[in-house]
Amino acid sequence: MEQNKTGKYLKYAIGEIVLVMIGILLALQVNNWNSNRIEQETITNYYERIIIELDEEIVKANLRKKDIDTLIVMNRRALNILNSKNIDSLNTLKTLLGATATNWTEQYSFPITNEFINQDYLAKIKNDSLKMTFKIFSGFLEYVEQINEVNNVQYQNAIEPFFIKNINYSQTALKKYRNDLIQGGPKTDLELLFDNLEIWNIITFKLELLNIESEVSYSAIYIFESHKSMIKNELNKK
Repeated sequence: MEQNKTGKYLKYAIGEIVLVMIGILLALQVNNWNSNRIEQETITNYYERIIIELDEEIVKANLRKKDIDTLIVMNRRALNILNSKNIDSLNTLKTLLGATATNWTEQYSFPITNEFINQDYLAKIKNDSLKMTFKIFSGFLEYVEQINEVNNVQYQNAIEPFFIKNINYSQTALKKYRNDLIQGGPKTDLELLFDNLEIWNIITFKLELLNIESEVSYSAIYIFESHKSMIKNELNKK
């Protein structure tokens, strides 16, 4: 200061501060870039695992639809026999009633997708169309749970109580269940079912729900396939 070098020292100090600030900004930029890179790699990894998960559930959905459509055919045949009151068809009716006494709910499992959503990675998706498919996907699974609840209530409140009081289930169960049951007990007078309004309505309501479930299974296949396609397209951009 005695040599009037104050200006030089101030310039030097300011230069040091500027260099430090530039260094900090560069470090933050590198850190942000690295964090974004790691985050995108994590999302990509999720996408790849979600596709595998979807493939597995698409197979299940196709099998589910085949099973439901088989039950629909059997319940329709049962109603036709009841409507015709054909005594010669009683043995056939006995083999068909097991299709009414079912409670097969939609069982889809998406642990990886749920983990992805729960960790709020949806907010990281920049593709609005892909983000929308995730929301449609989640909404559909909630709808499936509602259908499952209707199925459970119908079975517990109407179907099972009627069978307990009126039909020997061990003799009418579907073949894949019947083989593990003990055959015997009181025989069912199936001819009495011809004029039984309750069994007519039970099978009719069951058929109605099965038709809905068939559409749900079809929708599951379509939604899962569309969702998978959107994710694959996003991966191809990377």
